[in-house]
Amino acid sequence: MAIGKKGLHGWPSGKIGRIVYYELNGQPVMRGIGKPGKPSLKQQANHQSMAVTTRFLSQLKDFINNGFELETRGTIRNQHNLAVSQIKKNALQGAYPNISINYKSVQLSKGTLINPNDLRMEKTSAGLQISWDSAYSYGTGAQYDDTLQLAVCFPAIGKKKIELNFAKRKDGTAFLDLSEEEVQQPMEVYLFLRAANHDSVSDTVYLGNLNGTYEDPKITEFKEKKRGLDLQFNLRYEQISTQYEAQMKLKPAARLSGKVFRNLETEYLVLLDQWRSRQAKTRGF
Repeated sequence: MAIGKKGLHGWPSGKIGRIVYYELNGQPVMRGIGKPGKPSLKQQANHQSMAVTTRFLSQLKDFINNGFELETRGTIRNQHNLAVSQIKKNALQGAYPNISINYKSVQLSKGTLINPNDLRMEKTSAGLQISWDSAYSYGTGAQYDDTLQLAVCFPAIGKKKIELNFAKRKDGTAFLDLSEEEVQQPMEVYLFLRAANHDSVSDTVYLGNLNGTYEDPKITEFKEKKRGLDLQFNLRYEQISTQYEAQMKLKPAARLSGKVFRNLETEYLVLLDQWRSRQAKTRGF
């Protein structure tokens, strides 16, 4: 049941039939309720894409709020929506059921503020040393007190470390303390700058990976299994094609008996078709 908050002719709030009415950032919105059925492969891929994206963005709320706040001003969208959209469009890799994050392509902020030059990252036994060129020019909009926002992601343990006001542009260097466990974990490091008056931000800079790229064990297991199946297929294809080609070199009367040869030929043609299909996928056709 929906409620008309502003009388009979006002925008309803709630469910009427198979339509749900609600407000989003002050704007009236409605959506249909579909009858759930068995999801298609495309739907399953979309579900996994959303799950991977949501998992990556967990614990990054304050970071992306700062990064996309200017982009959402005057719109009905919010920072989380923009971050989800950016990642799903540009920062996912692989096909279902092995979709994962392409960390190099992640953007968690968008703006025109100029990032510093000569950004560097060095790991020590106690944490991360971040350094950059502290020079700035007033004519470009850069200021000495632009604040550096830092995010360190630890995919293997599902943890994020966020520093919203890590340092000022003029500092040129800053150190992030990490625990002994964190120092040893795979890390993906991002930063951007935000003006002190909050009127501008920079695009995200991917500082890079430390301690090797993490891969979900389920994806690793799937790849190992696929490699094993591919090896079995290649061995069988080689065996059957060798037998078939040897038979084709003989005169019809000298070949295997009719039924045995037909079975061999049928299996060869099926494997040949599968081999060609695999080759086309490998080449990207």
